[in-house]
Amino acid sequence: MTRIARPITATVLSDRLIARLSALQISTAMVHSDGRCIPVYDVRPIEQLILGAPAFRATVARLWEQLSERAGQPVKVWPGVYFVPLPSQRRRRSQSAEQTQIPVAILCGQDLLDSEHMHLLCDQQKMDLTYALQQIDRTSLMAPMEIERLALSLGWMKQDSVELDRRVQELQAMSQHLAESYEELSLMYKLSSNMMVNQTPDSFLGNACTELQQVVGLRWMVLQIADQHENLCVLSGQVFTAGEMPTAQRQLKQIGLQLIEEVGQTSEPVVLDELSSLNIPGLTDLAHHLLVVPLVREGVPFGLIYGADKLDDSHISSIDSKLCSSLASTMSIFLQNAMLYEDMQSMFLGTLHALTSSIDAKDSYTHGHSERVALMSRNLAKAAGLDDFTCERIYVAGLVHDVGKIGVPESVLCKPGRLTFEEFELIKQHPEIGAKILQDIRQMHDLIPGVLYHHERWDGNGYPHRLVERDIPLFGRVIGLADAFDAMSTNRTYRRALKHEDVMAEIERCAGSQFDPDLAEVFLKLDFAPFFEMVKKHQAAFEDDTTSEIDE
Repeated sequence: MTRIARPITATVLSDRLIARLSALQISTAMVHSDGRCIPVYDVRPIEQLILGAPAFRATVARLWEQLSERAGQPVKVWPGVYFVPLPSQRRRRSQSAEQTQIPVAILCGQDLLDSEHMHLLCDQQKMDLTYALQQIDRTSLMAPMEIERLALSLGWMKQDSVELDRRVQELQAMSQHLAESYEELSLMYKLSSNMMVNQTPDSFLGNACTELQQVVGLRWMVLQIADQHENLCVLSGQVFTAGEMPTAQRQLKQIGLQLIEEVGQTSEPVVLDELSSLNIPGLTDLAHHLLVVPLVREGVPFGLIYGADKLDDSHISSIDSKLCSSLASTMSIFLQNAMLYEDMQSMFLGTLHALTSSIDAKDSYTHGHSERVALMSRNLAKAAGLDDFTCERIYVAGLVHDVGKIGVPESVLCKPGRLTFEEFELIKQHPEIGAKILQDIRQMHDLIPGVLYHHERWDGNGYPHRLVERDIPLFGRVIGLADAFDAMSTNRTYRRALKHEDVMAEIERCAGSQFDPDLAEVFLKLDFAPFFEMVKKHQAAFEDDTTSEIDE
């Protein structure tokens, strides 16, 4: 017999249970507390006759409490007519709603045909008993023992169905949890793998903002750092964006500042649905729902992440908030590390500047020399396409390239005119002296090649080891070119500074003999304005120091 599901009522039954009952050709109905029985499928004629009878409905209403308490067990309604209450899948809102209807399986036995109730049914329906009996397929009716066995099977089926549905729900919940955890772990891995001290904080924050916007699925997202926050240096007041930005960054920054005042003092993420209550101009035009995650470290707020509206138009969930909160914690740790690194780097470079300045001060004509060599070495390294980290290390190596001069007598360093052979031999010792000074400082081992080999020549006629071409380490080749350029461009005890065009011509002439020809080609195309600005600054500082000494 073909059965047509009724979608509205069938939703209260497990799909698995419906399929099994249908295969067994067992009819089902929704039984209400007033005795009404609404078929879930098209039912047999005998069942349709029974369910529509007022006397049957009255009996069902009287048995309602028994039906409510005997899930999975047969309840005899009439002779030969049994209801087996089935488990419901619908989530009910209240206890009263839960008791208004019960799904049941209908079992009909041969006892019904010989009972007085069959005569009552025909009388109420104004049907001839003999005709009615002829319309009934007696093979579809069950013997009493069959009903008991089938009712027992339905009870087991009910238990299995409930257990299977419970496990399916647990599996779905676990799968959802694993999917969410994977997204969170994947994002955390991407960020932690990028969380390197040598990566610039603004690059890290920009990438983190983009990754988060894509994972959470928001239309747009902003990461904003508070203005004038101590230790954040160039990051203070910066705004990073991701997604389809609905307005200019200036307006977003103003909105972010007001959000920091409104909700930035808490450490918990907030989902805002009533944006008009914030009274922030322009905000309601940009978003319907807003996720706001304060950036806090050790109880002190220093910024904000906020994003608007899910791309799939769903509501911003607690999972989204949790993910953003985890990222905010990661960002806070990174920024604190970046601030500590910035402090240490500033102290480190400050110490080096003080050291090199004291060395350069031994010779009034080389005042600021190391700082200028460091500047031009870094500029050359950048123009040659080296990565940012290597460029900074070359800069530091440039600062300390002449540290070995601390072991050269001042009378030799400051001697006017040409040096004797013996004096020049003393000068030539300063690269090796500098390398020995740095060799016990583990953090500066990579700088030693720049210190030791900055006087080697491409043709092998340099010192101290007469290395040739690319046998000379890169740091030495870069710093050696910058060192020679500064020496020719500034006044020395033995001569005046050369004209800039003459210096450029000399570097071009010596490319391939004294200098690495590839680096020389790049060097000739540099912007030298920063160098000459630094020369003026150093000259002015030297003149001020000289004037102060005279006044004293």
